[in-house]
Amino acid sequence: AEKEITGIHGGLSGLTWNPDSRTLFAVTDHPSSVVELDTEGNVLRVIPSDGDHDFEAIEYLGGNRYALSRERERTLTTHCIDSSTTVLPPATYSLTLDVNRHSDNAGFEGLARGRGEHALMVAQEKKPLRLYVTDQSPDALSVSDSLTHRASLPWFLKDISGLHYDRNNGLLYVLSHE
Repeated sequence: AEKEITGIHGGLSGLTWNPDSRTLFAVTDHPSSVVELDTEGNVLRVIPSDGDHDFEAIEYLGGNRYALSRERERTLTTHCIDSSTTVLPPATYSLTLDVNRHSDNAGFEGLARGRGEHALMVAQEKKPLRLYVTDQSPDALSVSDSLTHRASLPWFLKDISGLHYDRNNGLLYVLSHE
């Protein structure tokens, strides 16, 4: 069934489930904000950002921590959002990759928690199509694009719009709109 999300202009981009609060979180890009929704799609709160960021994806990491991707800036940030958050707090961690800087709409488009406890998969939309895997331990961060090898991606995939990793079955779902 189709449902209009009232009070949100420009549409939602990215969606994640928080099993602790049993609610959904999404992002908007203009104006930049994080939106909390119930399972019926009703807006519970809008958490505005302090700047105009091109938010494209959000992923719940556990412990009230969320990863957000900013497409134009090619940046991943983590933020602590709890039940009392009214304005998006400054990032607790930030990573910018110097990729595709001359293309305005081909940056980080999708996020998914990976197999490991600290693994995060990051999709670069296109030009070139890439799947990065980050693994953050307490003392280091590694970034790899080993998932991008042509044998790993279907030949018909023209872009990546979103990701979801099914941790129970070990399956990565890739959404494409082209």
